[in-house]
Amino acid sequence: MSVFDDNDQPLMLADVDFGAPAPAVAAALSGGPDSMALCRLLSQWAAQNDVQIHALTVDHGLRAEAAAEAAQVGQRVKDWPHVRHEVLKLDVPLDDTRVMERARDARYDALAGYCRRHGIEKLFVAHHRDDQAETFLFRLAKGSGLDGLAAMRPESMKAGLRIVRPFLAVSKARLVATCRVLDAPFVEDPTNDDARYARPRLRQSYDVLAAEGLTSKRLAVTAARLGRARDALEHYAATAFQKYLREKNVGKVVLDYAGLQSEPAEIRLRVLIMAMEACAQDSGRYGSRREKIEELADALFGKEKFRRQTLGGCIFTHSGDIIIERENA
Repeated sequence: MSVFDDNDQPLMLADVDFGAPAPAVAAALSGGPDSMALCRLLSQWAAQNDVQIHALTVDHGLRAEAAAEAAQVGQRVKDWPHVRHEVLKLDVPLDDTRVMERARDARYDALAGYCRRHGIEKLFVAHHRDDQAETFLFRLAKGSGLDGLAAMRPESMKAGLRIVRPFLAVSKARLVATCRVLDAPFVEDPTNDDARYARPRLRQSYDVLAAEGLTSKRLAVTAARLGRARDALEHYAATAFQKYLREKNVGKVVLDYAGLQSEPAEIRLRVLIMAMEACAQDSGRYGSRREKIEELADALFGKEKFRRQTLGGCIFTHSGDIIIERENA
């Protein structure tokens, strides 16, 4: 299925590739048209392949009526073959200035925790082409580079869980049509139109942007092209990391400075990020912003003598080789 596809007809099971069957998979189910279409099609796929679908609805605790709404979602899918519905209750602080970001992180933590407890390795989510375009615009407004603007991947790993997005090339209109044809009743989340949050405010500009040619389809196509470029850069950076790696132990990575210096700046930057991830792999991911890593790379490969620096829980020194050590090693 291509992001260039303008098909607005309902999806059928034959239109979607859910991959190889497993004894059990999970699906994030909010009750909106995108996730209801996903769960309905997964139910059909599961019936053909004897797969148990764990449909997971997250109650973030942000609205008083959310608990009742989550229970209603369960009622809508209770008779679907091979679907087991569960509600995961969270408690996200309302006074947090980053409440939506905190809610998203807490949601994925809860989903990953459930999947670990039940031996599930794959979580399906219903992000679609409009979501991809929205993510592109949101990250553009935040000044993201190529990786951020490439937006969401069809598959990614988070907390040891494989997250699969089979609808990234599908418009929301097509998913709504799917729900209507497959008798999958849905509701819209009121927070999707709440102007207190950044993404709903961004959606208000869609008509103006589309009139100038910046449709969700065109933005998603741009994100897909940037995704190909990101994948190519990651490939060459991984090759360079192995080529210039002198030592790799728990909490320590040593790189050949002269060799790495000969590479383009973008490859050098990505190799440093890989080294930081390797140092932090058994103690949680580092949390440095891209700008900080760029500043460190500029200093490390600049003309001035490099002085020892600490960034993201890693200590950087340069004495012929580049030595990166975890701060608490």
